[in-house]
This record gives sequence, structure tokens and C-alpha cells, in this order.
Amino acid sequence: KDNIDTGDRMQTTAGSFALAGKPALKDSTVAAKLRAGGAVILGKTNLSEWANFRSFFSTSGWSGRGGLTHNPYSLDRNACGSSSGSGAAAAANFAAISFGSETDGSIVCPANVNSVVGLKPTVGLSRCGGRSQRRRQPHS
Repeated sequence: KDNIDTGDRMQTTAGSFALAGKPALKDSTVAAKLRAGGAVILGKTNLSEWANFRSFFSTSGWSGRGGLTHNPYSLDRNACGSSSGSGAAAAANFAAISFGSETDGSIVCPANVNSVVGLKPTVGLSRCGGRSQRRRQPHS
């Protein structure tokens, strides 16, 4: 997803022209761990610009840099959510796995409408290593 930093020549723009031409200085934690495990990062997927933090009324799956992400099963349908490109890419078999980020349905919605599996991170886990940010998490 185009909001996950990679310290290579790929840009991290969050779908916005405002961040174009400003490469990340280093890999994010998830990118570094993937590379350490032997993964090859093929590219970045389109997303709702600024992961839908641009407006309450923005079009899901649209960004200035990537345009509208289409559902690969029906091109006239939206791919849903800010991780729309990740869901559509997985459904179209562009790669074995894809990554998204979850704030409010950003993984579960594209997984649902693109007929793929989406794993939503546990609330309260750090993005930097998977350790809990709280001493105790409530049981549900």
C-alpha cells in the first residue's frame, strides 16, 4: 500500500501529489521484516488518498496519483476501503500477498468485496514489533 515506507526507489505518497518526489529514508518495520524474511516487494498499491483522512465525503479507493481502484471482478464496481488497491491486487493475483492498513474498515471492506482474506491487526498492538501498548487488553 502506498502509505507503507520502503527505503528503496519506490515513493510513499499516500496517493497524494503533495508527497511525490519525497522518498522514504528507510524501510518501515513491516517492510524491513519482510525483506529480512526473503520477501521481494514488487510495488505499492493504490489507496484512498491519505487513507481517507482527506475528507468525510471522499470517494473510497480514489487518489490523485492512482485514480479510482476498480474491483477486478466487475470493473464498474468500487474496490472499497482505503486499502482498495491491496484487495484488488490480491484478487487479481498480482502477488501472493498484499498489505493494507486498518483504521475503519480499510482492510475488511476491500477483502469482502474483492473475495479475498483480510487479516485485521489486533487493536492495541504496536506497529513497531507487535508488542502490546497497554499492560492488559480487555477480554472479549
